[in-house]
Amino acid sequence: NQGEVTTEELSEKFNVSIVTVRRDLKKLEEDNIITKIYGGAKAKSDKLKTFEQRENLNKNEKAHIINLAKDLIKNGDRIFIDSGTTVENLLNDLDKDIQLTVFTNNLSVIKKTADMDNISLFVVGNYYNHTSNSFTYWGRSPALRDFNIDKAFMCTSGLTIKDGLTNKNPIEQEIKTMVCSIVDYIYLLVDDSKIGISSLMTYAKLEDVDTLVTNKRPSEEYIEFLDKNEIDLKY
Repeated sequence: NQGEVTTEELSEKFNVSIVTVRRDLKKLEEDNIITKIYGGAKAKSDKLKTFEQRENLNKNEKAHIINLAKDLIKNGDRIFIDSGTTVENLLNDLDKDIQLTVFTNNLSVIKKTADMDNISLFVVGNYYNHTSNSFTYWGRSPALRDFNIDKAFMCTSGLTIKDGLTNKNPIEQEIKTMVCSIVDYIYLLVDDSKIGISSLMTYAKLEDVDTLVTNKRPSEEYIEFLDKNEIDLKY
């Protein structure tokens, strides 16, 4: 159902040891059912959902999140917009006179902002990935550290208190991790279907987030964690 899982997820789900999980994964790989990957396994038939497929998931929830997130953008901001489908409409219907500097590796955002005179656009990445509709770096280290970026509007494949902000696309990991390490404010835009889900790689801790923007009130466990770490919540 998930396409890929970690050994820790399987251990907790089936209440067995990590050793048992690894032994069973080895057998499943021998039977050509799964492919073992670092820290877990993925289904043979699984591919990352295309950008278009993900675009059609939870549309109403994403629209609600975007309406809340737009209020976080102010005139003169220097912002990074992540590659996920939740953020692709972030700049729609903004004040036409607002002046922004936008950094992004999201092709949909690049297309929408290319002709907007009020936006200074920096394209992040030099290699286009069709599946994620985004650019990543190939062959050299990114130069993002040279820039002063105020705010990052980030997406995630899954969010848990233990694993933080997780990502299932390893080639995007470098950009996500670097952005979160250099910006002043991290705004996480995530619908409720991803809360409580952990994906392959962690790119930031939940406590690093400044504001969590979602579509419904999270569980009390998350509310307590957000309060304890002074993370703003919008839903």
